[in-house]
Amino acid sequence: MDGIKIESFSLGRFFTNTYFVLNLKEKKIVIIDAPSGISSIVSKFEKKGFAPLFVLLTHAHIDHIEGLKEIKLPFYLHPQDKEFLHNPNLNLSSLLGSPLVIDNSPLFLKDKIEIGRDYFFEVIHTPGHTPGSVSFKLNNYLFCGDTLFFDSIGRKDIPLADYNLLLKSLKEKIITLDKDIFIFPGHGPFTTLGRELENNPFLKE
Repeated sequence: MDGIKIESFSLGRFFTNTYFVLNLKEKKIVIIDAPSGISSIVSKFEKKGFAPLFVLLTHAHIDHIEGLKEIKLPFYLHPQDKEFLHNPNLNLSSLLGSPLVIDNSPLFLKDKIEIGRDYFFEVIHTPGHTPGSVSFKLNNYLFCGDTLFFDSIGRKDIPLADYNLLLKSLKEKIITLDKDIFIFPGHGPFTTLGRELENNPFLKE
């Protein structure tokens, strides 16, 4: 995709993927998900002259929001995950013995989020792993958080997860996309939708 570059980093105790979407023309960055340890990556790009604009959250579990305290950037999430920011039981930090509360107020996602003048993310609500889980589509790239993985899908054994709703999101919102679309998940390697349709057992349910 001309003018856009994707760089990914696996950070934190859960090896959570964070994606830095670089607008090369305007030297701007949008960050997708914020695991712990993200501040050093942000600093690296700032030294190269890039300006980070904001963070897009696929959902609000601890491994995707912990780094917000490090970088102090504006961040977007779906309103149905707002409560997770202030509730350690919902964001799962209480299970780790280190309750996390994010005090900053989020911006709520719209249908489209611009990255400079020429590019935008399409916001797709894909509830199931959490009520406010979303996927971000940028041309032929889909950043889907913990909704779809290489050979797997999001967990269902956590507070407010809804397995049937997750399957519905996959069926109605994801597998209807172009089969060549690249899938960038919240954990593990990237894949393509076509590959998952052939090999992922959960997409055959």
